[in-house]
Amino acid sequence: MSSLRALLIAAAAATSGARTVVPQPAALTRLQRLRGGNVLATPPDGFDGAVAAGSKKAAMPADKVFRLGVFSGVHIGFGALLMLTVGGACPGLAESNPGLHKLVLGAFGLPFGLMMTLLSGAELFTGNT
Repeated sequence: MSSLRALLIAAAAATSGARTVVPQPAALTRLQRLRGGNVLATPPDGFDGAVAAGSKKAAMPADKVFRLGVFSGVHIGFGALLMLTVGGACPGLAESNPGLHKLVLGAFGLPFGLMMTLLSGAELFTGNT
């Protein structure tokens, strides 16, 4: 049994209330232990993980998908507000170097909104439809 598959089984068992122990070899580094034993998944393991994640998303109720999509939209909106706040706070930069001003706008807008979405566990609605 591959380590990724064992990790997925352990995660499913943890959410269902059952206890499953995944054996960890003693010679693994800390980073390898955090990633389930392997630094990189083999292609079949990666495919199995993607299928499991897709199956889990497909089984979610429609109201939960909608709520997570709304939360993600709020996060993207906060990112846009941050972009306009930071970009609007430097009008001298827009006059002296418009390219750098656009870079600052792009560096603070969508990346922060997507980071908030990923860290909170929300789902982009367009990613599930």
